[in-house]
Amino acid sequence: MLVLTEKKQGVGWLTLNRPEALNSLTSELAAAIVAAVQELAADPEVRVLVVSGAGRAFCAGGDLGSLKALTDEKAAAEFVEGCGKTSAAFYNCPKPVIAMVNGVAAGAGFNLALACDLVFAAAGVKFIQSFSNIGLVPDCGGHYLLPRAVGGWRAKQLMFEASPVTAEQGKEIGFVNAVYPAEELAAKTAAYAENLAKRAPLALSGCKRLLNEGENYSLAEMLAAEAELQGKLVVSADCKEGLAAFAEKRPAKFQGK
Repeated sequence: MLVLTEKKQGVGWLTLNRPEALNSLTSELAAAIVAAVQELAADPEVRVLVVSGAGRAFCAGGDLGSLKALTDEKAAAEFVEGCGKTSAAFYNCPKPVIAMVNGVAAGAGFNLALACDLVFAAAGVKFIQSFSNIGLVPDCGGHYLLPRAVGGWRAKQLMFEASPVTAEQGKEIGFVNAVYPAEELAAKTAAYAENLAKRAPLALSGCKRLLNEGENYSLAEMLAAEAELQGKLVVSADCKEGLAAFAEKRPAKFQGK
């Protein structure tokens, strides 16, 4: 199977499974990722998604064999568009998505990680916007995602130079949330994801949506969007449970209702 999925403790685990090719993207793998995200997003038992790669890479970008085989401009554009749907799936997923970067994240793989809400990485792992090395521009949403993570000037530098940065450097400049020793990455990510899965799912979903859309809003529009969303949440069962739990000094048991 091109994508492996598993559910544990409210967390949906999605693993890219082309280890022999460093999980590089083919049309088939991209379609399988999108389908898996849709399935996990629709599962009421899943409240958080974690994305990782099998073997020694997170994702090495576009599959070179697939790229070499493309000789028609339309077919090439369709291939890139299909790969880009993976970033859209992570970014638009109504549930929090964590990229667990266990190995190299190059080219489109870097941008897949950026499309997630949080990035946890193994110490020393390399991220690289490798496109200019082979005469391409970033895809899978890189021009949208990277400037929002590190600022326009830094994004240009990373894309122009195609120089690798370590997970530690990524944390310093802002696109990596946490760095752990490789042998601790899975356990640390699982603990974080399982704790996040206990939080109010409607609130997390609404927060993600407003943050993603926020740069397109004026302050007045954001205030209106917040009021509309908050009005629904205030009368929700989860809010009532949260208020009761706070008053009773106990953990809340949110149901997503």
